[in-house]
Amino acid sequence: MTYPWSGQHQRLMSSTPGEFVASLKTAFPAALTAGEGWAELGQDDIRLRFEFAVGRPRRLGCLELPTMQLSIRFLAGDPVAASAFLDRVDRATQRGGG
Repeated sequence: MTYPWSGQHQRLMSSTPGEFVASLKTAFPAALTAGEGWAELGQDDIRLRFEFAVGRPRRLGCLELPTMQLSIRFLAGDPVAASAFLDRVDRATQRGGG
């Protein structure tokens, strides 16, 4: 069941699918299920689905960064709690910067 408030969110990330799933697995080891091109996280009554595809790399001189198109859907849970859980996911999948 998809809830009415579960509008799909689109993001472009500088990550590979493997790095993204590994970050989720490290932060939420018991809550993750994943397959080719997707991952789902569940906690309490909240369920999030991530669908991803490799994008074109970004280049800056000799530096090449991977990109990934990410779609996020809220599948279940209270909207406020689901949004707070997504904030935790965002912190868990952030990469270092300077």
